[in-house]
Amino acid sequence: MTAGWTITPERAAGLRSGVRAEVRAALAGLPRADLAAWLATPDGEGVLRTVFEQMPARYTGGITDGPQTARWEVERTRADTIAYDLVLGEDTCDVRERAISSAPAVTLTLDAVSFVEMASAAAQGMDLLFAGRLHIQGDVRLAMRMESLFGLAAPGEPT
Repeated sequence: MTAGWTITPERAAGLRSGVRAEVRAALAGLPRADLAAWLATPDGEGVLRTVFEQMPARYTGGITDGPQTARWEVERTRADTIAYDLVLGEDTCDVRERAISSAPAVTLTLDAVSFVEMASAAAQGMDLLFAGRLHIQGDVRLAMRMESLFGLAAPGEPT
C-alpha cells in the first residue's frame, strides 16, 4: 500500500488547508496506514508544522495561574518526531521548537494521525487517551483542558 494511492491532490489540499472542516473531509475514509505514511513525508511534515503555527491564532486563553508549558510530541512512522513547546498564558500562546533544557508542566505524546484527528476535531482527546493513542505525563488537569483552550468542538460540530 502506498500513500500516493489514497492521498490524491484534492485530499492533500484538504489536509494542507488548515480549515478544520476541510481536514475532516480529507480524513474521511482514508486508511490510517496511508495517512501515517504520508505524514512521514516532507509534505506531511509541513502539514504537522502548520498545525503548530496556527495554534496561537486558535488559542482561546484562560491560563490564569502563570505561564504553563505544554510539550507536544508527535511521533511519525519511519520519520523524526515533531516536538513543540507551547507556552500558554492568560491571553497568549507562544509556540517554540522543543527546548531540551526546560521542564514542561505536561507532555502529550501521540502518533501523527491521532494528532491530525484531534487538531481537526475528528477525534476527541479523551477517546484517544482511552484507545492508548494519547499519552500524558505531568499535569493531567492541564492536558484535559487542551481542547477547550484551542476551541475544539466535539466531532461533528462546526468549528
